[in-house]
Amino acid sequence: MVEKKCPVCFGPVDGDRIRCPSCGWDFPAACGDTVEAARWLLSRIAEARAIWHSRKAGSSAVEEQEPGRFFLKVTDRQLPPLTDSPNVGLRVLPKLKLIKSGPIIEENSIGMEFIRIEGGTFHMGADDDDFQAQEYEKPSHEVVLSRPFSLAKHPATQRQWVEVMGYNPSFFKGETRPVENISWHEACEFIKRLNDREKSDRHRLPTEAEWEYAAKDGELDAFCDDPQSLNRFAWHADNSKGGTHQVGMLSPNSLGLMDMLGNVWEWVYDWFGDYAADQSIDPLGPKEGSDKIIRGGAWGSAPWLCRVAARSVKAPNVRSPLIGLRLVLDEALSSRKEFSTFFSND
Repeated sequence: MVEKKCPVCFGPVDGDRIRCPSCGWDFPAACGDTVEAARWLLSRIAEARAIWHSRKAGSSAVEEQEPGRFFLKVTDRQLPPLTDSPNVGLRVLPKLKLIKSGPIIEENSIGMEFIRIEGGTFHMGADDDDFQAQEYEKPSHEVVLSRPFSLAKHPATQRQWVEVMGYNPSFFKGETRPVENISWHEACEFIKRLNDREKSDRHRLPTEAEWEYAAKDGELDAFCDDPQSLNRFAWHADNSKGGTHQVGMLSPNSLGLMDMLGNVWEWVYDWFGDYAADQSIDPLGPKEGSDKIIRGGAWGSAPWLCRVAARSVKAPNVRSPLIGLRLVLDEALSSRKEFSTFFSND
């Protein structure tokens, strides 16, 4: 039996969730058999030891002034071997990116819940050795997101769409299923009407970089190589039984986001274009094009398409039972002309 310990302060914890009564660390327990659980827990403790040693070494990169949770973003596939050296954190830290995920911070007028995600730096795109990746998913390149944003916990549901638009375009009907069979233009109209309804300008589609940053998860990336493990996170062609499912039925990623992979592809803001090899800051994609990008895979996608780095494209007027949307809350949308399509100028 695997003994559960808090991966921050190493105190004993009980129950189905790792929830430390001393430091408040909280994330889902492992699923599966004992061997899988042991491997899962050891990897989490190894990650936490790197943070722990970094804190002991006085690194300002991991200081926390408010109650909250830290999650590890791994830019390399494997961590260096851990030793008892107090300097191990200094060696590991350049390969890690810490993201603070707060609780669900806001609910809008139609019941969408949003999770705040801090800005940061990550490697976007597929690695050169990823045999499943397409050439337009490469190269892996550094992206800086300079602003925090809040991303919806789930894809937009049919109930939420009907409340704003007054009709249900979905092929697979169900109030709590994701809305689908919508074009990119219809997604923008939905957002514009929602902003008008709330007398705000905060809602928009995520950029492709924001989507991948939020979806990227060391555990989730690894599981995408194994269809059986992917079943924990995604409805895809091998487990969906030919249709969408109620949102939020499977496991969340480390930020608490659900259905980021599978169920429905999600429209993002960007026009399709090749990646640049150089560092990008708050990228928005090409200024114009013929196709918009969809992300995440869907109920009809083969498992290899339900990868964090996978991208596909559709013309912005195309509708499909495979495509839905997920929204972002932005604090200063009207001051950014590139997003003017999501709010009225009146």
